[in-house]
Order: sequence, then structure tokens, then C-alpha cells
Amino acid sequence: MTLTVHSTPTPADPAIDAMVAALPKVSLHCHLIGSVAPGTVLDLARKHGVQLGRSAEELYEHGSYEDLGEFLRVLDVVGSLIRDPDDFARVTYESLTAGGAAHGVLHREVHLSPPGHPGVPYPTILEGVLAGARDAEADTGIQARFLVGICRERSGAAAVELVEQVVAHRVDEVLGIGLDYAEVNGPPGRFVEAYRLAARSGLRRTAHSESGPPDHVRVLLDELGCSRVDHGYHVVDDPELTARCVEERVPFTCTPVSSDIGRYSGSGDGSHRRIAEMVDAGLLVTIDSDDPPMFGTDPTHDHRVLAHALGWRRDRLADLTRNAVEACWLDDTDKAALLARVEAQVAVTPDAPPAPQEDPA
Repeated sequence: MTLTVHSTPTPADPAIDAMVAALPKVSLHCHLIGSVAPGTVLDLARKHGVQLGRSAEELYEHGSYEDLGEFLRVLDVVGSLIRDPDDFARVTYESLTAGGAAHGVLHREVHLSPPGHPGVPYPTILEGVLAGARDAEADTGIQARFLVGICRERSGAAAVELVEQVVAHRVDEVLGIGLDYAEVNGPPGRFVEAYRLAARSGLRRTAHSESGPPDHVRVLLDELGCSRVDHGYHVVDDPELTARCVEERVPFTCTPVSSDIGRYSGSGDGSHRRIAEMVDAGLLVTIDSDDPPMFGTDPTHDHRVLAHALGWRRDRLADLTRNAVEACWLDDTDKAALLARVEAQVAVTPDAPPAPQEDPA
């Protein structure tokens, strides 16, 4: 099934392009399975003897992802092709280098999805991603940490079992857990026990809330103990909850392009008005790319669309990166070092001319 993409194409502008390319970025909402380039998917399919029946150009039909179910079906196919440590090392390395450092990403907290790799033991996933991350840092300087995503379409008991695996194979690079897949099929209250186990084990917690009501955000904060929220666009529908999140500095990791296609952050018209409302309300917003090649985007492009749609320039966009430093799960010493890298790079980033003002007449 292929649906029409409603996002407005972004015009070319050399000054904006230079600005967003040079901006430092901190990535807190990027899924490993969703980061696999089409050519790599085809290579993995050949390696494992799987017939896909599509070319690299046909593999990701961005418009069809207005239907979340269709997107998740593609995601599951890709996840099933990543099977051994070499596979995980390759896709991690590519996500962090060509998909990250090449776009100015200094730090990325990668969402892993063990349920998306059927039959692959969690230690195998760890072995590969840690190897890929070490090589990427050695080659480009990008630093990576990881969080393990619970599939909310499975049971609460399965979630507990996954957290038990994370605890049993604890490594310093895995900082916490998340909650993803279709929110309508797995309301957050189902996973309280798994999140309490994570809390007792010293793991950080986040969770997706892209299509659910604002009250789901309350559950994430009060029952799951999340220190940040992935997406969370509907928080601004509840003024009391918005005020609370502003006061408590709750971070929201927003993804402009994917959420526009999915119609979570607006009506698919490229206005990104939900993100603008969140920033205008004083919420702690960060920007990332979600599943970049699957949605035809990258970290540079997600910043570019905001620069065009909202008129944001260097200082406003740099504030979003500073927010991401605050929201990341590094310790205070490492945060300070990361912020110093960000500020040094912002200082040499060229600004683009202000957006033209509309004639009130």
C-alpha cells in the first residue's frame, strides 16, 4: 500500500543548508532498526538468503508510513535480517558515522529493539552494537550509548523478562529502557512492573507517547517514572500538564519529519505547529530523526525543515541541541564535556538570514 506524502517539500536555500549542516547535534530519538540504509538491507537479505523482491529505491515507501501498521511491518522485516554480531556491528557503525557524525551528531543514544530481531539472543545484539560503536567513535569521535526498547504490543510479563535480560547482562553503555510500537495496542499502564524493576536496577526510563491522550504522559511520569518522553505532542492539549512539565523540565524528544508523515505533530502539511506550540509553551524540546532512511530524512534535514517552516535560525536551533545535552543520560561530568563541544561548534556555525516577515496587510 502506498499513500500520498502530505509533507511540504523543503526548498533549497544555500544559507540555511550551510547553517544546519554545521550545527552540532545531540541525538536522543533514533532507532537502530530504523537507521539501516536501503543498500545495507539488500546486502543483509542476500547474506541470509532472503528474497525481498524490491530494489534499494523501492524499499522504503515513505508515503505509506502515514499508516503506522505498514511502517511497523517494514520495520519488522528489516529487524529480521539483522542476525549476527557482524550485522549489528555494521548497522550500528553506519548509523553513527554516515547517519550521525557526518551530520554533526556528537552524541547519540540509540534505541535497540530486541523483540524486533526474532531468535537473536540479547548478548549477541550487545556484542555487535558495542563493537560498532567503538569503531565509530575511533573513526569519527561520535559517542554512543544505548537504551533497550520494550515492544508495547507484547505482554507486561514479556516486558519484565526483557528488563531481566538487560539487568543480567548489564554493561555501562546501556543506560536505560524505552517503550515503542503502536501506543493504541499497548497503553503505558501495562508496563508498570517492568519499569519498577528497571528503576530498582538503576536504569533510566523513557517511553513513546505519539498518538495517545495527554493522560498517557501522566502515566509515564507518575507510574513508570520516566525522566523524558519520546514525542509527546499531545501534552499541549492539557494546560495543567504542560505547566507541570515546564516546571519539572521534562524533556520531549520530537522528530519533525517522521511525525509529520505520521500526522502526530500536525496534519501532515509541513507546518510543524505542534513542535512550535511546545517550544512556545516553554517545554524542553529536543530534535532528532526517529528512523531516518525509512522516512527519507537525516539529522540535517530534520533541522532544515524547522528552519524553513518556523523561521528558526542558528540560535533557536542551537538551543534545541543544548536541551538535548540537558536531557541526555550522561553523568554531569560527561554532560559538561559534551556541552563544551557543542558550544565550540555553535561558535563557528554560520547563521542564515532571518526569515522574511509576512506583510500584515
